[in-house]
Amino acid sequence: MADTNTPPDARTEAPLLEIRGLRIGFPRPDGPPLVVVDGVDLSIRQGEILGLVGESGSGKSMLALAAMGLVPAPGYVMAGDIRLDGRDLVTLSEREWQKVRGRTLGMVFQDPMTGLNPVRSVGALLGESVRRHQKVGPEEAAAISEAALKAVGIPAARERLAAFPHQLSGGLRQRVMIALALVNRPRVIIADEPTTALDATIQAQILDLLRDRLHEAGGLMITHDLGVAAEICDRIAVIYHGRIVETGRTRDVLAAPRHPYTAGLLAAVPRFHGRGTRLIPIRGAPPGPVSERVECSFRPRCAKAAPECAAAPALEAIAPGRSVACHHPVAAAPAREDAQ
Repeated sequence: MADTNTPPDARTEAPLLEIRGLRIGFPRPDGPPLVVVDGVDLSIRQGEILGLVGESGSGKSMLALAAMGLVPAPGYVMAGDIRLDGRDLVTLSEREWQKVRGRTLGMVFQDPMTGLNPVRSVGALLGESVRRHQKVGPEEAAAISEAALKAVGIPAARERLAAFPHQLSGGLRQRVMIALALVNRPRVIIADEPTTALDATIQAQILDLLRDRLHEAGGLMITHDLGVAAEICDRIAVIYHGRIVETGRTRDVLAAPRHPYTAGLLAAVPRFHGRGTRLIPIRGAPPGPVSERVECSFRPRCAKAAPECAAAPALEAIAPGRSVACHHPVAAAPAREDAQ
């Protein structure tokens, strides 16, 4: 299957992280497993940030956990490949995974209060990761840990090594999470809703920090916030009910969405120009996991639904670097003369 989410000006080297046909399911005693990620294809190249956008429950975080070998039991990878530098990660044992996590693949988890061990100091958390993946002694590990805290803008870094997570503010805890993900200079970094519950000022600082660090490697930014995706992502993949429904360069997707779901997400974003502007919500609610997908999952909520939507559409290229899974995509906006 061709890589339909790669823009025409993308680098020609092989992807750092490549996901093909990924399906994740949860078994149930009275029937086939419930599928939460269903046939996802994604790729990330050196120096590129891919944004994975969708509502809560769409499968974003589950996909990220699968990429880290952390799908919560009893869930499991039903099918597909996850390749890092060409190496198949799905087949790794837990011992092999421990060599990959933190070293070649790092992750910034969504909630630093649950992502950080509350009974271990910042220095102990960072030092353990450094010594696991780098052949250094305790003193050098402490120096590397201090440098990692300085790199993410934490003041008084040496003193912070002795602090525990509950002694830090939300912004500092999130910076520690980023330092923990970056301390061993991984090849690919996954950031799962890294600015959730942060105020606007701290969020802007975290995004500035992440933009620089993710562009040094390859990055996957998982978010439900289109503003965050617009701020730092080179490309966007929109996920709905466990499937990718649209991909393309960020500026193209946000300027001219082609899938009705993407258009609905953008229409629901508050705007500050004009007065009396009403938000246009997407009607209905996202469906729950199913064992077998027959119709287009967005059909019950879609104003463009038609009889042919009774068959689930495939993700297909509609232009160089643009793909959409829809029988009736939104019409492309005409090019403006001043933009040509």
